[in-house]
Amino acid sequence: MLIYNKTFENIKTLNCDFPIEDQFYATNTEAIVADGITRDPVGVLNLADCSFKEMLKKYPRPSGAFLAAKDICSTFSKNRGTLKERLKDCNNNVKKLNEKYIKKCDYLQNDYFGAVAACIKIENDILYYAYICDCGVIVYDSLGNVKFQTENDKLLYSDPYINKIGIPWNLPEARLIVRKDYRNNLNNIVDGKCVSYGALTGEASALEFIKSGEIKLSENDLIVLYSDGFINFLQDEEFKKQIMSFNKDDFEKYINFKSLQNYDKYGKEKTIILLKK
Repeated sequence: MLIYNKTFENIKTLNCDFPIEDQFYATNTEAIVADGITRDPVGVLNLADCSFKEMLKKYPRPSGAFLAAKDICSTFSKNRGTLKERLKDCNNNVKKLNEKYIKKCDYLQNDYFGAVAACIKIENDILYYAYICDCGVIVYDSLGNVKFQTENDKLLYSDPYINKIGIPWNLPEARLIVRKDYRNNLNNIVDGKCVSYGALTGEASALEFIKSGEIKLSENDLIVLYSDGFINFLQDEEFKKQIMSFNKDDFEKYINFKSLQNYDKYGKEKTIILLKK
């Protein structure tokens, strides 16, 4: 049963006509969260030279991140098959978006449109899940114990090596390296393992980064889908208390308070979907 779903906007872009790049689709038995890949401001190479106000003005509209995330959720809602097959269809439709809008990918202003995602389907007592990168799924039992949680693949496999690049993200060289070498690159092998992360950009290699599986549900299990903006909340004991005894007004007050209290940790765009068995 669907309990709640919402995208909380980045608190710095409230009332700024900024694109909402998280998108979702949810019913009582299936759901998806898609988090669009942030675009570069138009005509800006060194992001440090761009004030926040200027960044808002020069940010592309329509946003390719919004278009990709929206298309993924729409495709998922209409298609059938296994979750992995449905994400494959989503990826194929993002490819069509890129064929329309991106003539030549430069991994900067003309980077591929794309998004990361997590999705679920409930049939009888089974939860089927699939995800790519750092959107995730977590299941709590009736006592609030974590029964299952997907991994943050970017944090586990890519970030330790990305952090060693030694070039600030504001410089185009850093963004090019990360997007070209660490995203959907099956040949990026370090220490005997692939250290790339996946994203639905329309590239065929993206499909190799989709993970899927199933777990058995029990009565009153709570299923949570989230984009990466909620990851730090998952470590907060108050977050668990809020969702286990869910009240919409109290929950939203709590989220908004934390977002204002610590922007870097809690304040960015984020989406959550809650379902109960």
